Amino acid sequence: MIVALLRKKASATLKTKTYIVKRGLYGRAFLEVIYVSWMEDFKRAKSASIVDVVQRNGINIEQESTSNWRGIEHDSFVVNARENTFYWNSRQQHGDPIDFMMNVVGVESMQAAVKLLNDPSLSRAEIGQRKTEPFQYNTRNSKDFTRANDYLTIARGLNPQLIATLHQKGFLQQNQNGDVVFVWAKSGRRVGAATQGTTIDYDENGRRGTIKRIMKNSEQDFGFNFSIGKPDRLLVFEAPIDALSYLSTHPETNNSMFLSMDGLKPVTVIKGIQYMYELTGNVPNSIGFGVDNDPAGHTFFDRMMKDHQFVVQETGEVLPYFNLMPHDRQIPQDRERVLRDVANTVGVDWRDLAAIEKAETNFNSKRELGNGFGFQSGFINGADNIDQPYTGTQYADRATEIATQMNSVTEVETPDFELLIRRLQPGMIEDVRGQLAGKISSYAQQFKQGYEPTTHPIKDWNDDLKAMRAESLSAALGRHAYANDEQQMVVDRTSNSDGTMHYQAVNRFDQTIGFFEADSPQEMAYLIKTYGYNAVDKQDERGMGAEVEQTPLRSKAQPRQQGSPTQRALAR
Repeated sequence: MIVALLRKKASATLKTKTYIVKRGLYGRAFLEVIYVSWMEDFKRAKSASIVDVVQRNGINIEQESTSNWRGIEHDSFVVNARENTFYWNSRQQHGDPIDFMMNVVGVESMQAAVKLLNDPSLSRAEIGQRKTEPFQYNTRNSKDFTRANDYLTIARGLNPQLIATLHQKGFLQQNQNGDVVFVWAKSGRRVGAATQGTTIDYDENGRRGTIKRIMKNSEQDFGFNFSIGKPDRLLVFEAPIDALSYLSTHPETNNSMFLSMDGLKPVTVIKGIQYMYELTGNVPNSIGFGVDNDPAGHTFFDRMMKDHQFVVQETGEVLPYFNLMPHDRQIPQDRERVLRDVANTVGVDWRDLAAIEKAETNFNSKRELGNGFGFQSGFINGADNIDQPYTGTQYADRATEIATQMNSVTEVETPDFELLIRRLQPGMIEDVRGQLAGKISSYAQQFKQGYEPTTHPIKDWNDDLKAMRAESLSAALGRHAYANDEQQMVVDRTSNSDGTMHYQAVNRFDQTIGFFEADSPQEMAYLIKTYGYNAVDKQDERGMGAEVEQTPLRSKAQPRQQGSPTQRALAR
């Protein structure tokens, strides 16, 4: 539902499903009053006691400790009263009271959830009453930016000129521990910051290998941001490195504000629009969502389209949102083979079948739901356990049943997806059915225009950036020997069972493993340099150093325009 914001009294509250924008004509004070009113309701909703909310909505929980509660009927459902959050591990669901109302209870929009959670009879969690101190940037910046630069340009493959420019302008720093500091700028002030560890240790730091933290008292629901040229559009990403990776592979980008959400936060997008209005006097003419190409990213994008759209009052046009997810037309080759066989047997187009799975789970191997329309179960009632990966012939059997139903609702080679969903899920409410059918139809058309077969799906923009150079960098690593403290090592490359490569540093002469290992050539190159192994000759040094990083980047899919993004103005 899309509703335009009308000019009302300054005391008006925001009660619609979306927000109102008026480009440049309304005074700033009016926009701020509406915004503040909404934010107050939003903050109060987040402070609703998660224990109270869960119990009132029919889930029985019992207290295990001072702050932890667990579901009686569902033992994978856990509540943390101290953090005022819930985790439903078997369903891959987690979040605050608003997330609970939308994802578990099934409330159709954030605005409806906020209204329900503002019920005065609900108790409030202490976390919502904590006083926030003003942000103070009390980190000592190191004069040496080498460690941070090496991590960003070697381990992450980012454009060195871009990193140098952002460091020079104060957006990127290195602290005394050698970590990267992403400074949150707002109208020339530092209002927050996030740190990215540069020490890779999977035993200590888990599957990510590094530590990420948001500094104490950073402005809530804001994030790392910078602008290229004179921004007239807003590009949002889950993390700062995703934003920098996109710009590294798209140096032709201009007149854009980049914003990191440090997660998936609709309210950060709203604050980004507000901040762009403060800077330029206008709201963006479009918003691109460069979130991860995974179920969570697709769910977020769907919810933004469904619950958080804007209307420009002068024209009555919807503020355009566009999908900026990397490789969004990729289809796993093993799924493609099965879908082709089933489609040929039944007599339907396999790309229509692929579009259904894309809209449902984004081809996720764990079958996590990937839509934000409130669709909480699989398409085949009684036979489609969405919580479990496929085994045996389950995938082919499911595809066959869907294809058979599809064949009966197809006229002139075009399935009626809404009618198909009605037959597969008779109880689905009309709005959800229409939204889901629209998403399926859109991907069916896209796949028929062209798709990307893949064995290893690319999830985010940094994966995309590293994949561009992986083959050449991997070969360079294997050609040379590296020395330190009179020891010499070489890089051993082995194939994993899934076809990916694994890298180990071994003694050059007896092949004993005594150094370190990595799962990508970028990580291995970074470890070699970080741990002090220097190339034996200049050829090796070029292979590991910054010179190779300055090679112009090109996309495998299409050529990129030449030129550096730092040749244009980077402004706060």
